[in-house]
Amino acid sequence: MFHLQRDNEGGELSLNAFKLNRLRKSIFAKFALSFIIAGLVPLLAVSFFSLNTFGNYMERYSINNFEQMVMNAGNNVDALYTKYNTISKLMYSYGQQEGYGQLAKRLAEGAPDNDYQIIASVDELLQTVVATDVHIRSAVFVFPDGSYRDMNRTGSRIDFRYAFPLPEWKTALIENPNQLVMMPTHHQDYYLNSGTTVLTFARNLIDVVGSAGLDGKVAGSLYMDIALDAFEEIFQRLTIDSHDGMYVVDENGWILFSNKKERIGQSFQTSASNEHQYVIQNLPNSGWHVIGEVNKEELLSKINGTKSTITIVILLSIISLVIVAVWFSNNLSNPIRVIIQHMAKVESGDFDTRVQIRSPNEIGMLARGFNRMSDRLKSYIDEVFVAQIKQKQAELTALKSQIRPHYLYNTLEVIRMSAVANDDDEVADMILALSRQLKYVLDYGEETVTLLDEKTNIEQYFKLMELRYGEHRLAMDIRIKGELLGCQLPKLSIQPLVENAIYHGIMPKTSKGTIRISAEMAKGRLVITVDDDGIGMDSEKLEQLRGKLQGNIPLEQGNGGIGIKNVHDRLAALYGAEYGVHINSTQNIGTSIRLYLPYQERVLGND
Repeated sequence: MFHLQRDNEGGELSLNAFKLNRLRKSIFAKFALSFIIAGLVPLLAVSFFSLNTFGNYMERYSINNFEQMVMNAGNNVDALYTKYNTISKLMYSYGQQEGYGQLAKRLAEGAPDNDYQIIASVDELLQTVVATDVHIRSAVFVFPDGSYRDMNRTGSRIDFRYAFPLPEWKTALIENPNQLVMMPTHHQDYYLNSGTTVLTFARNLIDVVGSAGLDGKVAGSLYMDIALDAFEEIFQRLTIDSHDGMYVVDENGWILFSNKKERIGQSFQTSASNEHQYVIQNLPNSGWHVIGEVNKEELLSKINGTKSTITIVILLSIISLVIVAVWFSNNLSNPIRVIIQHMAKVESGDFDTRVQIRSPNEIGMLARGFNRMSDRLKSYIDEVFVAQIKQKQAELTALKSQIRPHYLYNTLEVIRMSAVANDDDEVADMILALSRQLKYVLDYGEETVTLLDEKTNIEQYFKLMELRYGEHRLAMDIRIKGELLGCQLPKLSIQPLVENAIYHGIMPKTSKGTIRISAEMAKGRLVITVDDDGIGMDSEKLEQLRGKLQGNIPLEQGNGGIGIKNVHDRLAALYGAEYGVHINSTQNIGTSIRLYLPYQERVLGND
């Protein structure tokens, strides 16, 4: 029992080794492996190079895009500063009428606080300032003696208990008497029930009229509270991830505004870790900075996600490549296996086997060649065994074919002589014409005749038609030069055209019709023309008939055209595609058919 089991295992191993060796040598395995290697190696190389290039490009693109976003934000913030700087200078354009002079000069001269014209001008100035920009929450003008006039967008007033302006604000204006001074972000606590976070811009009003330069006497100070919505509008146009930060920082490092609200009003500090990258845009007009803070890990995670998607697509492409390689190799090798199986059948003597492969490629050509080889082998073998029997049968058939026409000619001659004996000349003439036609058609001699022979046959055929339909319906005019009567052409090349002209052209019309036959030489070719003045045909029927001649339309479609098609195919097969039948027709005018043949002359009387 143990030895039997070992023998079975050894047999299975040998069988598996045989199958594996056969698979290695098969065209399927070689072609599939070659296809996979030829497609997989370039795909992997291109994918690896493209993935690295794409990752580096996406990283550079993301950083550049963030830098561009910081630069745009900086330009907008700097433009915002310039706008409020311009608004603060509006107080220099306000003056007094009726000889009072400009506002700064009048205040510098020590005008009384109760001067209603000055107060009206200051109120008008404040109202204009507040109305100039929607983000200006309030405007305050402080006189040199510390009194002030204020204007708030909501209509509220400064709490009289609050010391306005703050001492540090006054100090900042004293240190920068001719500049626009910005006060860091703070709450608007000096207005009752406000609590709004604002940014304050302040500028001194200098008496430039009463002094020689810009170092004149300070006639007052203008304070403007700007809502942080002005920066919010700028930041809303930016695409900032929640992990990234965008900061507007003044020259002292205080955060004036940020998308991270909790950091507004704090001192800006860079991250101690290396997880952030910073982009700084310096603002030339204000001295501020716009700082962008991007999280590297989040930035790379997006790029890595895109890389993962591309990697999955590449893996799917590789799998598809392997599947296509196996499928293509299998489709190539399977027909070859089928041919090998049929070859084994032919080898065993079965010559009736056929390979059923209809593909137009080389495998299909091989299968059709194999089928033709089988047919020829079978025919050769059959020829060896039945050659004598077929030869006897052919001789008997030929003898019968010779006997039948002679019997038919003799019978027609007996009938004709009976008609002559009974003085029925018309019937005798018809039988004579029919007998000559049958002799011409059934003659087993050469298939190529002279134009004279063809002309004689046409005359005999037309005589029968004339006797049948009468001279009042048909007429024929043959004009062929004598030197062309010796030209050779296939037998029965013209008669089908004449028959077509009679039945399809002349018979359908009510009046008499004429058929004209002519021959001429043109460019080394013999051109025979058969014209009729019958009913003709419209363009649709003409194109259909031409299509039948060219083989584009089957003969079963439509009526007629079989005889003309037969003549055309015979000429094209004998002499080439440039020879054959050409048709032109006009409805109610007639039809013209031309035969183009090579010029081949045979001297009359030599046969």
